[in-house]
Amino acid sequence: MANYHFEVSIISRGKGRSVTGAVSYICGRKLHDKYRNQTYRNPRKDVVWQKVFLPADVPQKYGEFQYLCDEIERAETRWDARTARLFIGSLPNELSPGELVRIVHEFIDSNFVSQNLCVIAAIHRGYNAESPSHNNPHVHIIVPTRTIGADGFSKRKDREHDKKRYMDIWREQWADVQNRAYERNQMDIRVSHESLAAQGKRNREPTIHLSRIDWQREQRGERTLAGDRKRKIQEHNREKDARRWEMELSR
Repeated sequence: MANYHFEVSIISRGKGRSVTGAVSYICGRKLHDKYRNQTYRNPRKDVVWQKVFLPADVPQKYGEFQYLCDEIERAETRWDARTARLFIGSLPNELSPGELVRIVHEFIDSNFVSQNLCVIAAIHRGYNAESPSHNNPHVHIIVPTRTIGADGFSKRKDREHDKKRYMDIWREQWADVQNRAYERNQMDIRVSHESLAAQGKRNREPTIHLSRIDWQREQRGERTLAGDRKRKIQEHNREKDARRWEMELSR
């Protein structure tokens, strides 16, 4: 089933977050944070693809995960530094793994690499053993807050992408790259970055996104509060859709 989910958060030391820890988490890698002198171990089996994206003039040594994390940490001196942005985007369950990778490549190349930003990305399978049609593939994208070139990270922060308008640009771009993939595969499916109200679906209540922990508990057969809430919303929307069809057909 086609779905659209896209969110952005800031990785900030001031909020107790580590960019090295975040990279370890999304990629399932053992990485050492030199700033905190802490080693992160996050073994996981759901990472199906990961990659470091670099602008053309950046030395290839930056493509090594530990070296890149070291340099991101070294570029920041403040205890409360904003080190990176973290993007999480849903991917089409209907498309092949190769198409999912292409979607991620197109989005990253056009929005970040072209702006002299490096990127770390990882696709998670989101496998639903009981119902593969409800798999939840998604990508985690980490973008440092400094541009990078032949001499490493810039001494100045990338302030341009702090502007609020980029949130709308990124959301629209995430929908566009998926819709192009659907069109390439001759599938009559489209997603929209607009809210349900903007799409004219005011009678539908937006569903919620389960956290990784709640999703895993649900997969083990456990009921969670978030899972119950999501099922309630879905059932409520199905009832509304049924009533709408009844009204349309009775005219």
